[in-house]
Amino acid sequence: MHDLMIDLSAVAVCGALGGFVNVFIGDSGLHLPKFEDGIWRPGYIGVVFVGVAAACCAWLATQSASFVDAMHSSSGVTLHLSELSTAIIVGFGGARWFKSEGETTILRKTAVIAAGKSADKEAAAEIASASPFGALAAANRMP
Repeated sequence: MHDLMIDLSAVAVCGALGGFVNVFIGDSGLHLPKFEDGIWRPGYIGVVFVGVAAACCAWLATQSASFVDAMHSSSGVTLHLSELSTAIIVGFGGARWFKSEGETTILRKTAVIAAGKSADKEAAAEIASASPFGALAAANRMP
């Protein structure tokens, strides 16, 4: 059991690393969790947590046969370098999915706000080229 906890901790660290790398992609940046313009922004803590959860769940799901074998024999579960690199990738992917869902919510809110205002070509161009929160800010500034 002790080896399992060490292995799971190593996988969690790799998932956190993958999630942390994702913090710097897009416009989320390194900030703490907060509400902004009525939208929950989980910050780097939330993104890293999702990376950890994704990596640990994926690793545990693929190791179920090894756990059963380890219970019936004296052999333990062995952690391979390929599993650690996979944990980084899964952590990155899980965090990316999480951020994408948040950005979708922001862009939907942007569309609702912009649709309720009169046409503005300059604002439309800014919305089209801005980050999700930049687009929301541009929609809020529309006359």
